[in-house]
Amino acid sequence: MKFYTIPAGPFEVNTYLVFNDENNKREGFIIDPGGQEKRIEKIIKDENIDLKFILNTHCHIDHVIMDNYFKEKYRIKIIASKEEEIILKNLKNQAVYLDLDFTGAVIIDEYLKENVAINLGEINILPIFTPGHSPGSTSFLINGKYLFSGDTLFKNTIGRTDILGGSFGEIINSIKNKLLILDDGVLVLPGHGEATTIGEEKKYNAYLI
Repeated sequence: MKFYTIPAGPFEVNTYLVFNDENNKREGFIIDPGGQEKRIEKIIKDENIDLKFILNTHCHIDHVIMDNYFKEKYRIKIIASKEEEIILKNLKNQAVYLDLDFTGAVIIDEYLKENVAINLGEINILPIFTPGHSPGSTSFLINGKYLFSGDTLFKNTIGRTDILGGSFGEIINSIKNKLLILDDGVLVLPGHGEATTIGEEKKYNAYLI
């Protein structure tokens, strides 16, 4: 497995392009497309990636702003938690509030099921429901080694809970009971900012000690 991290948009969302480089199929997917579409398209072309779907950790506008673009260009589906539909209903208001372009309503094509893996060649994607930043926030554990945590867990901090659908109690519960039980060596790849590890967050994250 190989992945690229592409910070995108005014809020520097970490868009991830993940694909299988161990066979000729080179199937892959995008997590949280927030911009930089031309750069991402170039990587897809250069790496000869067969793009299969979009995964959204959650559906605040900065994380879904390019969903429709990639869905239409590559004829792929959007996969996210059903609980995020309340966030999508508010998408236009989010755009106005944040002074972002509204690129149209985003429709989830397939709902995630917690702990029901999505398999793509040698890539095993395990959805872990981690509500708190938003009602349907989901973290993705890939091949047991890489945790794409969206806006739930960051390096030495946690996601905001003072916005639509947020809950401080829920996010703390999600992190402590669902993420910190993972192996210390699991690499945490958040929705913004630097990577970290589960072990580092156990030791140094003031919200979790």
